[in-house]
Amino acid sequence: MADMGVDIKTAAVLGSGGTVGSLTGGLLAQNGIKVHFLSRTLERAQRGLQRAVSQARAEVIARNVVCGDYDHDLEEALDGADWVIEALTEDIGVKRVMYERVERCLRPSVIISSTTSSLPLSVLARGRSEAFRRHFLSTHFYNPPGRMLACETTGQEGTDPDVVALMNAFLTSRLHREVIPVQNVAAFAGNRIAFLLFSRVTALAEEYGVELMDYLLGPYTGRAMAPLATLDLVGLDIHRAIIRSLSENTHDEMSEHFVLPRYIDQMIGLGLLGNKTKQGFYRKLESGRYAFWDPVTSAHVAGVDPHYVPVEEAKYLIRMGIYRRAFEVMRHARGKEAQMVIDILCTYVGYAYQRIGEVTDARLGIHPIDRVMTFGFHWAAPSVILTMLGREFVIDRLLQMSMKVPEALREDSSPDSSLLGTGKYFIAR
Repeated sequence: MADMGVDIKTAAVLGSGGTVGSLTGGLLAQNGIKVHFLSRTLERAQRGLQRAVSQARAEVIARNVVCGDYDHDLEEALDGADWVIEALTEDIGVKRVMYERVERCLRPSVIISSTTSSLPLSVLARGRSEAFRRHFLSTHFYNPPGRMLACETTGQEGTDPDVVALMNAFLTSRLHREVIPVQNVAAFAGNRIAFLLFSRVTALAEEYGVELMDYLLGPYTGRAMAPLATLDLVGLDIHRAIIRSLSENTHDEMSEHFVLPRYIDQMIGLGLLGNKTKQGFYRKLESGRYAFWDPVTSAHVAGVDPHYVPVEEAKYLIRMGIYRRAFEVMRHARGKEAQMVIDILCTYVGYAYQRIGEVTDARLGIHPIDRVMTFGFHWAAPSVILTMLGREFVIDRLLQMSMKVPEALREDSSPDSSLLGTGKYFIAR
């Protein structure tokens, strides 16, 4: 068994100037762990601390955080750390350069984990020592961790299983995470499934518009936030990094759909990254209303408040708590709008069931994927959407779309009790 003691009292966060690093570090500090916030400059680390305090509104965070930079404070921070968290940008080269630097002054028994949301761990660990690889794993926190409780964990080929077990126990008991064990594949489970949908929606937005796509696939369909508004929260630069990684590192029947429309590259080039730059797919006007990015004219345009009768009827039924009937309305609706909604929802269900055994342990069925989508994205679980739409309907629609129908979907016997408490994911607004 790895010689690491029974608890983690001190941690170092590399990349604490970024959103994921700062908020993850803030979560640790809020739970009484001393945390070194390290970034390229002291000022960036301090801005990360301010973000963490502002997000959690807990003064205990500042008391437990020490800010520093890589050139002056890395060695001292690593010398006292029980756990080193790498939260650098989603770039293999940047991460591997940092690992080489870290390994020179890392004690052999220290746990080191990456918060990567898209890159394969095996590639990240390439060239590192046996001791490093033995203690190296993924702890993929979902953002913001104050609201999203999911944390996907996995090791790579050289990881000591005891390290993963220790971290799973620590994350559950001390940090109160919903730990989802996943396989060592690009983007793990949650992002693998979600970003297929995001990719499809961004492609459709080029033809039908941002506002209409988010209206059609809004919260009433089982997500706390509409897809393109979610990408503004994630950041378009992060979205691009994840899509590129999935395009390069996945090889299934749907991998060709991991495509980035050219207009998103253009938006990133203009500095329109989403919420962190106050402009992305959405731009808030002085009136309090929103303008939406138009991929055709390459400008933000005023909203038109789309109104589609089946959507409005479904929203009314959702407000009344009649969830199955709301989905029945969309199932029987005519027109391309309803077809897009149904196709996206069936793709979500079908792709989730297809990935059982690849992104998660096959013996656990759909359950861990359900958990990561609910606790990581605040989306209704794939098995719930399957129940809402009806198994035979979903199977027929997948066949019409020439999508593989996995046996796990045909045979899933998830009871209707799985619907209990899921009404919070269906919001009519």
